[in-house]
Amino acid sequence: MSTPHPALQKLRTHLTFLPENILQQLLEHLHQTIHYRPVIGIMGKSGTGKSSLCNALFRSSVCATHPLTGCTREAERLTLELGDRQMTIVDLPGIGETPEYDHEYSTLYQRLLPELDLIVWVLRADERAYAADIAMHRFLLAEGADPSRFLFVLSQADRVSPANEWNSKDITPSLQQQASLAAISARAAGLFPSSFPVLPVAAPSGWNLPAFVSLMIHALPPHATSAVFSHFRQENCSEQGQQQAREDFGKSAGDSFDQIISTFSLPSWMLVLLHRVRQKIIDLLVTLWDKFF
Repeated sequence: MSTPHPALQKLRTHLTFLPENILQQLLEHLHQTIHYRPVIGIMGKSGTGKSSLCNALFRSSVCATHPLTGCTREAERLTLELGDRQMTIVDLPGIGETPEYDHEYSTLYQRLLPELDLIVWVLRADERAYAADIAMHRFLLAEGADPSRFLFVLSQADRVSPANEWNSKDITPSLQQQASLAAISARAAGLFPSSFPVLPVAAPSGWNLPAFVSLMIHALPPHATSAVFSHFRQENCSEQGQQQAREDFGKSAGDSFDQIISTFSLPSWMLVLLHRVRQKIIDLLVTLWDKFF
């Protein structure tokens, strides 16, 4: 293990009752989780606002934008750095430009899927032409992609008809726009089956981004939640989202603890003791979450 996190060194003093070999493996797992570098893919047709959404979600400006044409021809890896913490955004080329590009991109997507912790699929709220998205989504599912790794979002919600009713002062849709967005979200959810709801957002103004951040936290695998959470813009984070990140950190540690002790041949009395202290260890880690992230 490389230089341990200072808080891990202090944690060790609270866990001296654990057998040294178990303690060492648990600390190694925690080190890997704390320094985990998540990878998130951004998918969707050109012009849907993928880059704008990235820039609005995260603390760093991560994607180039262009108002008229697709600005990404290859999967561009963009590294976000926050102190000694890093994560990667894979800005995937937009689908639906030409059949030739889509055929090329499908092979690219297929190759990249295994390394992505989450795939955010951006659809425009003010259009109905989702045929290219549907075809690509079905192709990826047929190739074995996990449906729970896709999170669909409707961008540019402020352009939904009647666009002139958008309240720019309060940054809210009108009642009629709200009704339209609810119908569009329901339609998209039917077209793209997912474990999570389809949320509309207006990225430049920040409308509904805190709700989308909370949804991302729920959709991420537990070992990646805290690392991603630390990169979100503060204004998009909620106490509920932070609590979910804390709990996921504890859950990941608890699962690792179970896996570690299962690899040892331990007497029954020690197994009983370890299972009794398991929750106390998790509670301690959740309490110290701020020190780690």
